[in-house]
Amino acid sequence: MTGGITAAADAMNITQPAVSRLIRDLEEIVEITLFERIGIRLVPTTEATQLFREVERLYLGLDQIAQAADDIRRHKNIVLRIASVTSLVRPYLHQAIIDVVGSRLDIPLVIDVENSRHIWDMVEKNRYDLGFVFSSPRMADKSAVLLHGSNAVAAMAPGHRLASRKVITPADLLDERVLIPGRNSPLRLALDRALSKEDHQPASTMETSMLNCCYFAASGMGIGIVDRTSLHSAGADIIAVPFEPKIEVSYFAIRPSGGQRIAVLDDIVNQVRALMNTQVSGEDSGSPSAP
Repeated sequence: MTGGITAAADAMNITQPAVSRLIRDLEEIVEITLFERIGIRLVPTTEATQLFREVERLYLGLDQIAQAADDIRRHKNIVLRIASVTSLVRPYLHQAIIDVVGSRLDIPLVIDVENSRHIWDMVEKNRYDLGFVFSSPRMADKSAVLLHGSNAVAAMAPGHRLASRKVITPADLLDERVLIPGRNSPLRLALDRALSKEDHQPASTMETSMLNCCYFAASGMGIGIVDRTSLHSAGADIIAVPFEPKIEVSYFAIRPSGGQRIAVLDDIVNQVRALMNTQVSGEDSGSPSAP
């Protein structure tokens, strides 16, 4: 590589006799003549050139191993798998990914949209590195980070007969079509308990996702019992009236138990939480409003 003993000695920070001794030792070990003296120069033999190529290839492999270890340590070029409930995908998770990952090409991502129960199960099995779920505060565990919590609201079109109410109760829903979230939703469980205490049930119900509850409510199909995060995600022209009895709803970021902290995922969680607290908290004022 250096072209001579003097330059090699300088590069290795040893003496010229030491370089000559190392060459002799290596020739004895490999039983190959590595250099021929032509005049005052040492010229590598054909065998030495072939050996050098093999050594260079092996060192390149070692460099790749070291780089792979460094990537793992820094969580670079490792596919990160994230799952989220629909209500958090837009605008929160989308914007957080843009803000945190941006133009970085060293962070491959897989982003799935699933229901909360599936995400909980898959995170526990280490199939997802990060999950964003909708849950009751009592269902959270120590590996969960609270993103935002608020109380359920009754969502309806601006011209609805109940739009001017300060509060909506189960008794107000008896003559209405009530748009309710799916049976696996913690909000649905609490809503079922509230409705069961009434002597009469709503005239009609429609079970669908919370985003669909918002869309159908905006179109005048009925009154949706949802949370303000879903309202904001839907972006529909809609009135939100506090619902009583109060039903607390919360969103969490969850990680596998005992999993190593990954800085970029921590940044995404923090950004989602900051966006939610900025955009949603201001709307949870307790009075009829349109997102």
